[in-house]
Amino acid sequence: MNQGFLRHHILADLLMDLQLCMQENALWESDEPSQQARQSQEPFCIDTMSFEQWLRYVMIERFKRLIEEAAELPTRCHISPMAEEVYKDCPNVNLPCLIQCLDRIDRHLSS
Repeated sequence: MNQGFLRHHILADLLMDLQLCMQENALWESDEPSQQARQSQEPFCIDTMSFEQWLRYVMIERFKRLIEEAAELPTRCHISPMAEEVYKDCPNVNLPCLIQCLDRIDRHLSS
């Protein structure tokens, strides 16, 4: 099997796991950000949207496009520390589930 295809296939599975975790934690149903909010130059668009908005409407959508286009995937990814910081005081979020999903994406893209 083509190594690039395999990397894309694995990422698609990891994104599905992340989506399910976000849905189980009521983080998926965030409002879609405006086009202006998407133009942020800050990491994670921290100045214009919530982290769950960024995950769903920026990161996941960008990765889906790369998968669909069989485009080159990023070679470095380090998202889970941001999730740890954002949700550290949110008792309603199953943080271990979310961190595990993001860690797996981070490791996959950084390997």
